[in-house]
Amino acid sequence: MRGLFNYEDPSAEVFEDRYAILSDLDDSEWDVLIGCMERTLFPAGARILQAGERDRALYLVVAGTVKVVVESSKGPIHVASITEGSVFGEMAFFDGEPRSAHVFALDRVEVLSLRAERLEQLVAWHPRIAHKLLMELGRVLSQRLRRFYRE
Repeated sequence: MRGLFNYEDPSAEVFEDRYAILSDLDDSEWDVLIGCMERTLFPAGARILQAGERDRALYLVVAGTVKVVVESSKGPIHVASITEGSVFGEMAFFDGEPRSAHVFALDRVEVLSLRAERLEQLVAWHPRIAHKLLMELGRVLSQRLRRFYRE
């Protein structure tokens, strides 16, 4: 079994992350959530996040695919591709630590970002939506961790 987050094997298969979140929100709940987020477009090849940066934002892929790249002793390794409906940046969002990976746009990508301070407002003003979001983020984190434990 490969160790948790041990990216030393560049021949390891790239993980296709298809953990869509919040599929059960209704239109009015989506409007509230989107109102708390910032929309950004990235051209193919653009760096969206850089490892080592401090940024307490979570990103939801609206369109396109991003690739997650970590640095190892053997150079950069593409460890995951994240598609529409899923998230990235959740670790730094929760713990405030520096980003652990680079994230690049594989094609034209549209993301919605949620800053930690906006989550606090969502919790205060729309606790039901915030609860759903946090439970979904916990589910995605759990699924990603389980994937690494199985390898």
